[in-house]
Order: sequence, then structure tokens, then C-alpha cells
Amino acid sequence: MAHATFHDKIGNVQGLDVRPGQTLRALLQANGIPRNAVLTSVNGAVVTEEIGVIGPDDHVEIRQVRHYDLEITRQPPRRIFSAPAPVYTKSVMFDERGKLEVRSEQLDAFGFVEYVERTFVESITSAGLIEPGAEIMTGLSGGRDSVAFLKLLERTRAQLPAFTMVATTVTGTPDWEEPATFHAAQLACEGLGIDQVLVTADEIQATFNLDRPYIDVMNEVVTGESAMFNMVIAHHTLRRMVEIEAERRGVTTIALGFNADDLVASMVTWFTTGFRMGPIPKRRVGPFTYLFPLFHITKKELTLYLDLVAPELNQQGAPGRFTTGPAERSLAYAITDHLFDLWPGVDYYLFPALDNVQRSMMPAAEDECAVCGAAFLLQEGVDNPVAICDVCSFFARHKYTVRDSRFIR
Repeated sequence: MAHATFHDKIGNVQGLDVRPGQTLRALLQANGIPRNAVLTSVNGAVVTEEIGVIGPDDHVEIRQVRHYDLEITRQPPRRIFSAPAPVYTKSVMFDERGKLEVRSEQLDAFGFVEYVERTFVESITSAGLIEPGAEIMTGLSGGRDSVAFLKLLERTRAQLPAFTMVATTVTGTPDWEEPATFHAAQLACEGLGIDQVLVTADEIQATFNLDRPYIDVMNEVVTGESAMFNMVIAHHTLRRMVEIEAERRGVTTIALGFNADDLVASMVTWFTTGFRMGPIPKRRVGPFTYLFPLFHITKKELTLYLDLVAPELNQQGAPGRFTTGPAERSLAYAITDHLFDLWPGVDYYLFPALDNVQRSMMPAAEDECAVCGAAFLLQEGVDNPVAICDVCSFFARHKYTVRDSRFIR
């Protein structure tokens, strides 16, 4: 009969449930044991966890190699506040004088909605994101994040400073015009009582000096060797078109529906590339102040929130190829999701930490693109192009522009 034993570095020996045919990798994953933390032997011989398969009579020994308490992530001290018929559990890890405890509150449907709306209001008011009388432009794709943002504003408006808002929806690719998603955007605007402005593909072509329709360019991008730049290009396009609409209306504040997962994932990318990133939840880019009011609400929470309060806004179509990023983006999000499991409430630690880091960094330097007009950060340690952003430089190098040679750097 197969059996497995885990020896940690603080003297504990624990038997693990195991079954013949199970891989060593799966055994470790099922028990919350990182492969990098242990050496594994089967019947007395050290083996690699990557390929080992447990036989019917195997004895598996797993020994932790570094002295620390792995139980703090496997089975952390936990206090649970229960509720009947819970639909969600909100957990946060508290650090008090070096002692960690996860406090988990179970929430029924009513309690969950109340929690999300309270978190939303407190995130805005405590960070001073909305000034009384503010004029705000928001980018509205019709996806769950952007429509949940408007629904939250609709339901909590009486608790927030007075503001006016216009929503800009950018069209130009099938993903951005998917009927169910577009309809959700319209419904969200109607609920909040704000105007929705549509930006057309022709406006994108003119802004980026393209010699052909934007969709033709993007079709070549996603099917060619530059497919990894798909979302970089798409996000910059969306950002700049929203900015232009804001400029037309004399608005300098732009609110976007990036959730906690999005922002933590961007920090994962920042830490692993070294490129400069602005502060959260408010940052200055050129003449604009960007706000991220959903910075303490996760995608899972927003999705469930819409299910409970506005299921008609939760019927979007599946993401298409123009909203699908490279594998490194998926890795950043997967790491983020695992991080939220290992360290519940990690966003409440990361965002203040980022704020502290900003104070110790050199002042940011910006340039303005001579083609699309967008402000962009100059990155330390690299050869920054002069007066042209990465996206317009890409378009010029690949000869998608009307006058390409002038802008190639």
C-alpha cells in the first residue's frame, strides 16, 4: 500500500493522503507544499518531482530543506465569522507583532452586496479619489469591470461627493462591438443617467495616422510575429481615444475600472521587468489624473456582485482574439490569483508599499508622442525614442502609417 510522509523543518511529521498513479507534483500541490521547498525520495532514492509517479507499494518521503514554518500558508491560524447560506467568504491576513492570523467573514447575498458597496465607497472617500463637483470621463467597454463600476456608482451615489460623468466607448474591432457587451454598456449608462459617447474606427485611423482601417492593422498584428503586442497596442489605443474625448470636453480626470487583480498583476509585471509604474489608486499622466476606484475589489467579487444586483449586465460574450494577451500576461494573472490565496488581502499591503516606493524614486520624466499626442513615461536604463510612443513607433516601423519614415526611431 502506497504511503507518504512529510517532514517539516520545525520537527513535525505528517502523513499525507496518497493514491497509486498520482504524480509527485500533484501530491505536493494537493498539500500546499512548494516543490522548491523540499527534496523527495521514493523508496529511499531521491527523485525529481516533475516526472515521478507513485506506485502501489511506494513509500514517499518529503523533507523540507529550509527552516521556516510552512504551515503559515498550508494551515494558517484562522478565525471564521460564520453566516447562514453564505455565498462568499472574505478573508484578510492580519500581521500583529509578527504573528499572522487569517480572519474570514462568511457573507450571505445581502451581506456580500453590502460589503462590496461599502468597500467601494470607502476606497473612494479614504483616498480622496472624487473631489466635490468633479467632472469625470470613464472608459466603458461594456465588460464586467466597467459596467460594475457604473452600477456601483449608481447604487452608492448618495454616499459620494457630487460629480458629473460621461462614458466613452471605443469601437473598431469585433471584440469592442460584441453585441451583448455593447448592450451592457448602454444599460449601465442608462442606469446611472449619464451620456455615452462612441469613438469610431475612422477616428482611431486618423489619430494614429494609419494608412488603412484599424481592424486591418490589428488583424495583421494578431496573426503575425508581433501578436505578443496585441494588448499593448489595443490598450494604448483605448486609452488615447478616451483621452481625446476628454480633451474635447475640457475634462482632465479619467476613471477606469481596473480591479484589484488587474492592479496587482501589473505590479507583478513591474517587479519582474523593472519598468517604472505610476502610483495606485491615483496617478498623473500628462495633463490627466487617472483614478482606479475598484482597486480593493477583485474580479470574482465584481462578477458575483453583478450576478446579485444586475444579472442583465453580466451577459457579455466570450473574449475574442483582440482582447487576448500573450502567455506572460496569463502568468502574471495566475501568480496574482495564487498570491491572493496564499496571502489573503495582500492588496492592502502592496498598494501602500507601492506608495512608499514612489517617494524614493527619481521624479518621473515624460515625453509627448508627435503622432497620437499621448504622454508617455521615459523609462530608466533604456534607449527611449524621442517624441514617439512605442505604439506609434511600431505602426511606423511596420509601415502601417501614411508617412512612416518621419517617425521611425
